[in-house]
Amino acid sequence: MSASTIATEGSEEFAMTDVTIRGIDDDVYSRFAAEAKKRGIPIGELATKAMNDLILAAQAPSYHLENLEHLSVSRGDLESIDGPIIFSGIEVLEFEDDVDWNVFKAHVGRIQNVEKVLVPKGLSKFQVLTKSSNVEQVKSK
Repeated sequence: MSASTIATEGSEEFAMTDVTIRGIDDDVYSRFAAEAKKRGIPIGELATKAMNDLILAAQAPSYHLENLEHLSVSRGDLESIDGPIIFSGIEVLEFEDDVDWNVFKAHVGRIQNVEKVLVPKGLSKFQVLTKSSNVEQVKSK
């Protein structure tokens, strides 16, 4: 790391540090640099945002519901929790008809080791599978 400098953004001042990071995969760096260019953001600013997002995600609470025979989940159930929910070891996990993609995406952290997931018609199987691992069956109601 080199000496910190002060940068201003609006009326805010914050410290910035120059760093050298060894061992970054060439392909990942190239894709990251291309994404920064596509967004019109300097690589350092995008890297800072990615690091900050990771730190914030690690600090956010997450909740685990596991080892149940059958669980029926409504929109209200999902919205009553202030962090992502991880569903694990459930035989039948059923999302009620009032659960849509926006609520699902915002509140379901992961579905893992579940035999059957029942989803309302407004939620596609592919949407559910983006948050799933080791799920035997996803079925529309």
